[in-house]
Amino acid sequence: MKILDIGCGPGSITLDLATLVPQGTVIGIDYSGTAISSAKELVHKRKVDNATFEVADFLDLPYEDETFDIVCAHQFLIHLPNASSKIGTVEGLKEMRRVCKTGGLVCARECDWRSAAVHPSIPGVLDSMKLIEDLTALRGTSPYGGMARFWAQKAGFASADIDTSASAVYYSSPEEVKWWGETMAQRLEQGSSLDKGVSEGLIFETQKDTPPSGWRAWSEQSDAFFSMTDVQLIARNRWHALLCDYVVLVS
Repeated sequence: MKILDIGCGPGSITLDLATLVPQGTVIGIDYSGTAISSAKELVHKRKVDNATFEVADFLDLPYEDETFDIVCAHQFLIHLPNASSKIGTVEGLKEMRRVCKTGGLVCARECDWRSAAVHPSIPGVLDSMKLIEDLTALRGTSPYGGMARFWAQKAGFASADIDTSASAVYYSSPEEVKWWGETMAQRLEQGSSLDKGVSEGLIFETQKDTPPSGWRAWSEQSDAFFSMTDVQLIARNRWHALLCDYVVLVS
């Protein structure tokens, strides 16, 4: 089995997938060179030999049609910007579908930002959430996983080939809170949101350390709690097969 993980970030999920297909191969891609560097370091730490990582353009994947058995993404589609009449999430799914084999699966797990609940109100945490909302408005992205079925249908998947579900993600125990706070801090430090916020005038350069430190401070609070709804999408790629059927009928 050959799997492509799009928007892999520091690579932890990619390597989890690799352990499930020891005789297969997994490729993780991300637009951020910093994230890919972290992922490559994690490969050596976890000693996984069937996973590789590459910097790539999400909307112009460097792979041939029908290359992968599974093409997956975790919290990736919601970051793709809309442009004129094109919906970023839909364009992302179209490209994922292109490189997916006939009969293969296109899978995504995307949060619905409208469902976020966080306590207590640590300033740096609130700053990071405000920054994400501002960048969402600026980029015209769609951080609303509840639209997953709509996106998939717009990308050309038949309704019968689409399965969607949802789960509540929450962190409340000291161990969970500690892990989530550090994860959010590292995502901000390794991603592009803070630099983009500075370049767009949403925050000052001197404020870049505030959101990561805020999440770390939040993780030390005895009453800390975070929850959000994630929507899961599984779409079977039958496009090529349907096209062949159409060609046969027409001819």
